[in-house]
Order: sequence, then C-alpha cells, then structure tokens
Amino acid sequence: MSTLNEAKDKVIELAKRFGWGISREHVATKIFYAIIELGEAGDAWKHRDDKGWLKQELNIVTEEELTEHVAEELIDTIFYCLNGLYCLDPDLDVDKAFDRKWRINLERGRAYVDDREGSMPASHVE
Repeated sequence: MSTLNEAKDKVIELAKRFGWGISREHVATKIFYAIIELGEAGDAWKHRDDKGWLKQELNIVTEEELTEHVAEELIDTIFYCLNGLYCLDPDLDVDKAFDRKWRINLERGRAYVDDREGSMPASHVE
C-alpha cells in the first residue's frame, strides 16, 4: 500500500510525463479540477436510482459499474489534490501533514448532524 508521499510521487511522475502543471501558479487549477471531479462523482451518485439517466449519460448499467465510476472520480480528486500539494510545496511531507490534521480532527471530536452514522435526512417542516 502506498503512503500519501508515494502516491504524490506517482502522480508527479505522470504530471512530468504529460506536461501537467507542477509549479505554484497551478495550485488554483488543481483545486478547481478536484472540485470538478468531486462534482462528477456526486452527479453519478445523485442519479444512482435513475437507471435510464445512468445508462444514457454514463453507460452504466450495474451497481458494480456505478461503484467503479464513483470510485474512479473520487480517485481523480485525490490525484488533483496530491498534484496541488506538490504545486504548493514540492517538499511537503504529505504523510506528516495528514497525521497532523488527523490529530486535530481527533481532538475536536465533532460530528456534523447530517454526517452521523445512522442519521436521517432533515425532515421538511411545514
């Protein structure tokens, strides 16, 4: 299993090979592209019960294909985030930054209302 630093190195290998931006001026572009990929994952997931839309728009027929598609879009997001982190600082230790942020979130101990396991969507108030 790759560490985040190893994954970043793999992404930058592709970036250098294919001419993707790797300088600090490309940080905003990487953030923007990551958001686009998240949107693509969200769009597919939003339509998960609309078999006609999935077939017509994404050529997805099975639950397995949907899972694969959403996972691929989320991985694309990770690629852009890792590329963006490199653009921000090529020497950034992503594993260390991740662990630092993990500890911060652990100490906060918070869960948002609609992100708690077993939570129900907010009901409509009349």
